[in-house]
Amino acid sequence: MNRFKLNIPRKMPDLVPPLIMVGVLVVLLPVFILMTLDRVKKQDEFIRERFLITGTSLIRTFEAGTRIGMGSMQWGTERIQSMLEETAGQPDVAYIMITDAMGKIIAHSDAAMVGKIYDRWADLGPLPRDPHLISSRSLNTPDGPVLEVAKRFVAFNPRFRGRRRGPGTDPGYGYGHERMPPVPPGAERLARSAFGEFGQTDLYIFAGMSMTGVQAAQARGFKNIVIKGLLFFVFCCSGIIALFALQAYRAAQLSLEQVKAFSDNVVQNMPSGLITLDPKFNVTSANRAAEKILGEIPEKACPQMAAMAARLSASGGAVSGEVALNRKENGDLRLDMTISAIPADEGQVQGFVLLFRDLTQIRELKKQVETNRHLAAIGKLAAGVAHEIRNPLSSIKGFATYFARQYENEPEDVEIAKIMVQEVERMNRSITQLLEFAKPMAVEIKQTRIEPLIRHSLKLVSHDLGKKKIRVKADIRTRRETIHTDPERICQVLLNLYMNALNAMDSNGVLEVGVADAEEHLEIRVADNGCGIQAKNLEKIFDPYFTTRAKGTGLGLSIVHRIVENLKGEIRVESGPSRGTAFYITLPDHETAMAVTGNETIE
Repeated sequence: MNRFKLNIPRKMPDLVPPLIMVGVLVVLLPVFILMTLDRVKKQDEFIRERFLITGTSLIRTFEAGTRIGMGSMQWGTERIQSMLEETAGQPDVAYIMITDAMGKIIAHSDAAMVGKIYDRWADLGPLPRDPHLISSRSLNTPDGPVLEVAKRFVAFNPRFRGRRRGPGTDPGYGYGHERMPPVPPGAERLARSAFGEFGQTDLYIFAGMSMTGVQAAQARGFKNIVIKGLLFFVFCCSGIIALFALQAYRAAQLSLEQVKAFSDNVVQNMPSGLITLDPKFNVTSANRAAEKILGEIPEKACPQMAAMAARLSASGGAVSGEVALNRKENGDLRLDMTISAIPADEGQVQGFVLLFRDLTQIRELKKQVETNRHLAAIGKLAAGVAHEIRNPLSSIKGFATYFARQYENEPEDVEIAKIMVQEVERMNRSITQLLEFAKPMAVEIKQTRIEPLIRHSLKLVSHDLGKKKIRVKADIRTRRETIHTDPERICQVLLNLYMNALNAMDSNGVLEVGVADAEEHLEIRVADNGCGIQAKNLEKIFDPYFTTRAKGTGLGLSIVHRIVENLKGEIRVESGPSRGTAFYITLPDHETAMAVTGNETIE
């Protein structure tokens, strides 16, 4: 039968709780915003840097052209003004102008501004005196935002001194490399006078780079950055949520597997039998208790079970009752059974669950309780009988011994006295066995060597065996040397079995004693080739006071059975008329026996 399994639909929990999604948003949203702002900032810095470089190049180019024109081609103010207007016509150039140290506009790309004071001159900080340094600022004009680049303007190149000037020889005038013709003394002053206002030493050039065209590009770039950021944000959220979903799914699967394993373990180890049927009353699963109670599980439910299930499907609810099953080999089996339906959708039934227990075991327990009650009564009776009988028996035994010594010359009287002593001892043994059987039995677990125990028990009956010429075959095949058990009780069990075998055999019989391993247990076999036991008596041999011998007390095998039970072992018998008898004793080892008694003595 397959492992027990019920296909019960379960509602799957939410894979990603809303709280986790909120947490993901709280974590990723600031990251997304910071990344977007950082990219926008970097884009603005890049655009500003590009325009700064463009403005700087424009100023330096214009400055170099002006120097060449003024120095070589004797340009005047009008020519420089025209050059400013032409330069301002280039893309992204809002204006370009030259002012003096007081902010007066000397030249401007818009001719109408010449002669006026630069209206934003007051907002300027200190301008750099070093002609190599560039300053810049951002302005908002009526025509749009402007990046203004400014530097000191050196219009006059004093290379009239008739010598070659290399780069770096003059901090203000390090642009020329060619050799200029010599200029007569006083020519420099005349040239400055000829250039008019451009002959001043403190001039400044300003280039305004229009940012209007860039705004649309910035807007498109910002839009692209935001879109990419949103896609990145969605991708990250999806990835994290997918990871959480996968983790939650795996956790849910693991939880379901653990619950399923736990439920299967509970069902398999429950003491009552449990089987399930489909709507056609076919057996779909069964637990271990059901297999133990019913034996082999049939493929289809027995007619009694099917009848109860059919009645349940018609009436609903649960049905309970006692069911009698006829088993050919083992006789009738009575079960206390409860059947309930496994519901499906729309009021349908997808199967049945049958829960039952063996009433035979309950009856055995009742029988055991009744036996224990009888034993308690016997114990009380035995205690009284022992007290009342043993004292007279001691007196009788004493007088018989006295008469045997008094009349030792009379053989017949001596024989009578011996018989009296033997009968008194037999009665005393019967009383001792009665007390032993009735009182609670204590066992003392010790680590016991197996082979010496068997040899010692056989030595105790060697005299009786020799008198009847009984041969002994001892076969000890166990791999273990010791076992944790009560050696005194085991020896008592073996002696009782040996004596029963002696009484059942004639002269020249064979007594066999074998020891072998049975998985985690030890099995002891005591067999004889005597007269055997009739089949009708096999079930009664362990009952108290049952005996087939005239002089037997009927307590020997009962005591054997009690000892084996107290050691948590098992005993069974195989016998038949003229086939001899074999007793099989299965004993547990160490922890099992110790857990039963809680008493351990190690030799």
